[in-house]
Amino acid sequence: MRGRALSVSRLLAVLRDEDLLVESRAPEDLSLQGVSQDSRDLEPGDLFLAWRGTSLDAHEFLPVVREKGAAAALVEDFHDVEGLPQIRVRDGRRAAAVAAHEMMGRPGDDLRVLAITGTNGKTTTVGILHHLLREASSTAALGTLGLTGPDGVIRRLPSGLTTPGPVSLARILADLRDEGVRTVAMEASSHALEQRRLDGIRVDVACFTNLTRDHLDYHPTMEAYREAKAHLLTLLRSEESGVVVNVDDPNWAALPEIGGRLLPVTTGEGDGRLPPAGNVLPTLRARDVEVGPQGATFQLVWSERSVPVQLPLLGAFNVENALMAAGAALASGLDLDDVATRLSRVPQPLGRLELVARAPVPVLLDYAHTPDALARLLDTVRPLCSGRVLLVFGAGGDRDRAKRPEMGRVAAQGAHLPIVTSDNPRTEDPDAIIDEILGGMEGSEPHRITDRREAIAYALAEANPGDMVVLAGKGHETYQVVGRESRPFDERVIVRELLELGGRA
Repeated sequence: MRGRALSVSRLLAVLRDEDLLVESRAPEDLSLQGVSQDSRDLEPGDLFLAWRGTSLDAHEFLPVVREKGAAAALVEDFHDVEGLPQIRVRDGRRAAAVAAHEMMGRPGDDLRVLAITGTNGKTTTVGILHHLLREASSTAALGTLGLTGPDGVIRRLPSGLTTPGPVSLARILADLRDEGVRTVAMEASSHALEQRRLDGIRVDVACFTNLTRDHLDYHPTMEAYREAKAHLLTLLRSEESGVVVNVDDPNWAALPEIGGRLLPVTTGEGDGRLPPAGNVLPTLRARDVEVGPQGATFQLVWSERSVPVQLPLLGAFNVENALMAAGAALASGLDLDDVATRLSRVPQPLGRLELVARAPVPVLLDYAHTPDALARLLDTVRPLCSGRVLLVFGAGGDRDRAKRPEMGRVAAQGAHLPIVTSDNPRTEDPDAIIDEILGGMEGSEPHRITDRREAIAYALAEANPGDMVVLAGKGHETYQVVGRESRPFDERVIVRELLELGGRA
């Protein structure tokens, strides 16, 4: 990836300031023309970033990048590769992020960065926040849906990651800066934080939505999961940076000391315990919340002021998401009245409680893929129909297996007709995944249809007037991962095709 030319002496100074430099065996007057973490993309004159990953050790490619003309390599250990200058660092992942952003001209220094982490609600919160801020400042959003520009147009990212890798992130931020963007709202996944992908930037507002079971295939315990999220606090730009915390979730009370300005938010559902902080702003509250088929109404209360909000999004959980976004906007300097007005005009997020058909029965799709998110989804949709909820759902392969029976239990309790099918099976046997889901559904009568298209067709054919069909797990995704292949699978298109065929697969 091309950036600005950078001397080794300048890079060493930056690494030294970050306490990352161990030893350099590279000439200080050597000029670096670009940066790459992928040997396949490397161009002559690039700095190659190598670290030991969970499944791959990039040091193995040092001979390859030497042959391709790499100027030097950032390494965790020196390797005997003749003709390749090497710079040894303490933490290859963190050093890679720092180096990538330095090579791209430190774009984060020219941007206001708002980062949202948590198990559920990140994508919707980022989307709402983008809507709140874009009238006041040229704003982009970055996350699961891709890159949303100031014009609202979504650009897909090739990596498919919630939070891009350090080199891609540096390039994206540099491009946004050069396009005149001044504010970026982004999702910060636990994987990205654990892997130090964001360590090249500083954050002006950090948001913590909620913490429920997910990704325990990667993080060994819930405590480790929370600690990964808490790394975001180490990236605050200054003591004036805002930290917006959903204090209805008791898990955040165990966060370490917050160095910025804590802005608690609450709907009054939790015990309201605050994490430790020296500078605490007034609590942002949603009072008199009423949820109905057209959305929600509530009073937004902050700093002894109260303004009404008519939120056009379904579900009590979207009140929480809106409250988090409002807190981040207030921490960024927006006025309470402007926040309330803009919340009343917020658009429907893609793949989140998205209505894709109205007749002959309503069909909703949603990204819910954790037990907590699925329970919230079902709690939201049940009051919206006079008949049954027909739920099509599964669980992802090569991910946390322990949540599968819990997903089944939630579905059995919350849906009238649960239909268990494939999600993204990846390299696992989809029927084995379904078996584990069904282990939590004893005493109920779920249907089992491995092929997801056939499962959707069955739900549409079985639905009667007054019923609602809910497709959970895929949301915005337009593909299904089978093995290591991503196959086209857009549930919006599939529903339209099936309805044209009378619900037959």
